[in-house]
Amino acid sequence: MTTKNREIDAKGTIFDFVFIGLGASNSLLLKSISEQATLSTKKIAIIEADSKNTNDKTYCFWAEPSAPIVTELAPLIRYRYDSIIINRLPQQVINNHPYHYISSIDLYAYTSQLVQQHHYPIYRHKVEQIESHAGIQTIHTNKGTIQSYFIFDSRPPTYKDLLKKEVYLHQSFYGLHIKCDRDVFDENSFEMMNFNVDQNEFTQFIYILPFSKREALIELTRFGSQKIEIDYAKTILSEKIHKDFGGYEVVADESGCIPMTTFLQPANEIPGILNTGSRANLIKPSTGYGFKNMFAFSKMVTNHLLKDDLENFNQLSLKSKPRFKFYDHLLLIILLKWPHLGKSIFSTLFKQQNIKTVFSFLDEKTSLFQEIKIFSRLPFKPFLHATLIYFWKFFQPRYFYVLLLVLTYLMLQIWNEKLAEYFGYFITIIGLLLFGIPHGAVDQYLQGEKDKKQHAVFIIKYIVLIGLFYALWQFFPLLSFVFFILYSAFHFGESELEDANVSLATICAKFNAFLMGLSIVVLIVFSHFEESNVIILKMTHVPSFKIHSSLQFSGTVVALATLLLVMFRHNLHRKNKAIGIITLLLLGFFTPLEFAFALYFIGQHSFNAWQHIKIRLALGSLPLYKKALPYTLGALMVFALMLIYSNELLSLNKNYLAHFFIFLACISCPHFIFMHFFYKNKNV
Repeated sequence: MTTKNREIDAKGTIFDFVFIGLGASNSLLLKSISEQATLSTKKIAIIEADSKNTNDKTYCFWAEPSAPIVTELAPLIRYRYDSIIINRLPQQVINNHPYHYISSIDLYAYTSQLVQQHHYPIYRHKVEQIESHAGIQTIHTNKGTIQSYFIFDSRPPTYKDLLKKEVYLHQSFYGLHIKCDRDVFDENSFEMMNFNVDQNEFTQFIYILPFSKREALIELTRFGSQKIEIDYAKTILSEKIHKDFGGYEVVADESGCIPMTTFLQPANEIPGILNTGSRANLIKPSTGYGFKNMFAFSKMVTNHLLKDDLENFNQLSLKSKPRFKFYDHLLLIILLKWPHLGKSIFSTLFKQQNIKTVFSFLDEKTSLFQEIKIFSRLPFKPFLHATLIYFWKFFQPRYFYVLLLVLTYLMLQIWNEKLAEYFGYFITIIGLLLFGIPHGAVDQYLQGEKDKKQHAVFIIKYIVLIGLFYALWQFFPLLSFVFFILYSAFHFGESELEDANVSLATICAKFNAFLMGLSIVVLIVFSHFEESNVIILKMTHVPSFKIHSSLQFSGTVVALATLLLVMFRHNLHRKNKAIGIITLLLLGFFTPLEFAFALYFIGQHSFNAWQHIKIRLALGSLPLYKKALPYTLGALMVFALMLIYSNELLSLNKNYLAHFFIFLACISCPHFIFMHFFYKNKNV
């Protein structure tokens, strides 16, 4: 009995592993697992809607003849090339790192044989949703549900959450498998990056893989912000082939598009689901090569399975040196901003460097000294310009603006303390109106669009929650204050980890978020303890207390250490997220409490949350401000009513600040709830 095209009823069955998709990455992983006796007997199923019976892709890689990827995939390697021609330069011998060709149809056929041999069921379904409960993953498809303990998910990633600092380009291509009228090709040599072709304001080149003296795959590839048009590519290829090789007939064609992006897909939030393929960031951004990474990834995952090392299963990933991500980022910036420079950069690279060095560099195996030599021979100006753009985007201009504001405040303080105080209030008010209040004034849109009746019900619930918390504060101020600190800590930490694409699916991750937010709150309070003490007294009516200066210093150090510990635990230091947060908090040391709090609350938390909302709702700042305006004005009216009730409307003293923080606590209580579900619900 074959399972190739048959759907087996899985009712009541819980599989050990389910493969979603059977492209290159999952095929290599399935091959690796099925070759292990202890794993091949596991209950395994595949969900793949496509029949995979056409040759839709070409997989190529360079590797030493003795490398595992060559020896293990030898039955699938159809062609091997021992020499290379790059951009019409003299031919170079590469028999120590030959170039290998595998057709997708051969890989699919091989995988199909494995499936039949081990009787793994294939479900020709489309995955709609995945739910997790008690360690069991339930996959909802268009034809029913399938359950598994672990899932390998190779579905193509989406880029709707792409941040402005990230670069996204297409490596699009169209190729013709042709048969010429005469012998024109060298079967042992392939050609890559021949730029002697129309650039069309992009970076475009010809790629030739011979199959015999008369047959070859000739492909036009584009690096650019727009995909290559098929009709355009056909015209270019026809002219090129007729000019260089004469008459021919088309045997087959292929086309596709590979993402070239600096954006790193986050690990799956569900502990039992491991992303694979491009979803696991296995495609090198600057080249589009990924087959070797997929092979290495399959071996790494298999080793973890053999050792039964499944803790943090969803976090498994190939390690990459940060500096190569930086190099990729620079090149993609250049290709995006000045696409016409791609031809000269690649031409210079291959002209100035031995191909073995280039291969090592692309495999990220060169030394820093070698990389300095490589870049020293490339055009200097575009890489310098790209570096400036990178640092401006990556470290975000707002931190420079914040530094400028703090320096202005400190200079005003030397000249006139009262003027500096008013400046601080002015900047804080502007920040609150720009991001602080508006980022919470669009809560009604966070769970999707609502009709007018739903909006009215939402607003009533929101006001009731604010009113109840304010009433609670009147009778139990200390309890309310503690509650405010606790949920603010989690809210701050959740926002920071969300900004860093850190999953909060586990209890441990949620605790880390709370710990991170709490350390931020404690750091601000302890570094301004005397001021905080006065305001806390006004908020809670609890007699003030004194602590020794050494204890105050120790509390500040412990909070800072805790913050850094959480950041390093989640690799935020590698993403340079730590720099912005620490900068804002340290700058706050030199300003009064209210200004220090504003630096973080507005310059970091509110700004980030505003960006998250913009991206997820696919709205610009102006349309979002329009949606937020009525509710921003409503929030200001609530604050005014609170001040009128407390007879503090016209004061600018610590009582005023105490009432401001109470107001902030009351309006942020429902906001914290809705933002939590907004972050949790990735479908919005």
